[in-house]
Amino acid sequence: MFKLALRNILRNKRRSFLTGLSIAFAVMVVIFLWTFVSGIISGMFNNYVTASVGHIRVLNADYLKRETMLPLSATVPNYRQLIIDLEKDPNVKLATGRIKFGVLMDTKGKTKPVLGVGIDPQREEAVLGLSRKLDSGRVPAAGTSETVIGAGLARELGMKTGDTLTVVTQTAHGSLSGLNLKVVGVFNLGVASIDNRTFFLPLDQAQQLLDMDGRVTEIFLLIKDPDKAPQVAAGIGKTLPPGLTAVPWQDNGFLYYMMNIIKYLYAAIYAFILLLASFTILNTMFMAVMERTKEIGMMKALGMREGEIGRLITLESLILGTLASFAGAIGGTLLAYYVSTIGIDYTAAFKSIRDIEMPLAYIYRGEFSWLTILFGFMMGIIFSVLASVFPARRAAKMNAVEAMRE
Repeated sequence: MFKLALRNILRNKRRSFLTGLSIAFAVMVVIFLWTFVSGIISGMFNNYVTASVGHIRVLNADYLKRETMLPLSATVPNYRQLIIDLEKDPNVKLATGRIKFGVLMDTKGKTKPVLGVGIDPQREEAVLGLSRKLDSGRVPAAGTSETVIGAGLARELGMKTGDTLTVVTQTAHGSLSGLNLKVVGVFNLGVASIDNRTFFLPLDQAQQLLDMDGRVTEIFLLIKDPDKAPQVAAGIGKTLPPGLTAVPWQDNGFLYYMMNIIKYLYAAIYAFILLLASFTILNTMFMAVMERTKEIGMMKALGMREGEIGRLITLESLILGTLASFAGAIGGTLLAYYVSTIGIDYTAAFKSIRDIEMPLAYIYRGEFSWLTILFGFMMGIIFSVLASVFPARRAAKMNAVEAMRE
């Protein structure tokens, strides 16, 4: 029966080719879209976590209430010992202190709000990976008056590696303080809101500038399972000194809910694409079987039983669906690999976006997964077979004479 099914497929090459092409295209589109959409969601989450809120943050409860004002009076004291204690938790991968502070800079006759972030360069390498995201220069060393600035900010200020960035801001006590920082690198995290208005400096230099010796505005934590952040934060919160609180990334307001909305929106779009691809396969296979009604009537007249005809058509659909789905999976794999490694560049679209607090990247890459490719491949086969069942049964039950006349 396999030889007969294969011969029937090859006998009408044009019909088989067009049917297979529709199936292959549907499989390829499903694999590509799932890869790309998954990458966008994952990329936004990673940008949000690494640059802004971590999986968990340990903060002064007072600071949390006024966070948009970046108050330096509400801090986390004795942070070094606290980091040692936090990293004893088996759920915690890394803990590091940060200081965020606002600076007003004059650029082209206008005052521009800029965000300064004091970091531990060595520990932050596992989080931000600055050394891998430099357009030029190097990462600043602890204990030196050095800084790296975002590529967008560097363009706006007309600065490059080797220049001096003068920072004037208020200390934790409300007095003015200034520091000259040598620009040793220009970074490009690929996130417009960070690259356009942020500079990083060693944590000890930020503490000196802001009169915050031994203190930070937050302790930034990465944990092994981000989905368990609320439970881990609750456990950590019980061990913290009075006045401090542990905040999981899920509690960070507007942006978290916005990401959830985007996630569900993409899920709805993907479900629609999957449904559309399924109907494409179903419709194509249905028409391919129905236009063979006369041929099926001939087979019945020659003595083939209903069950044999049904099995033959199902086998033909299985063979054609498998070959077409395999071709579609190859095409989908190539597209998925391309969009996962090269990505799609939205730089031109985001040129006008300066300080929006969304983790929008310039280049979006897909999230390559063999499971996605396997799903697309199996989807093509299953829908090809399912699509042949009803028309095959209908044709097989027809009277031979009526089938030949149709």
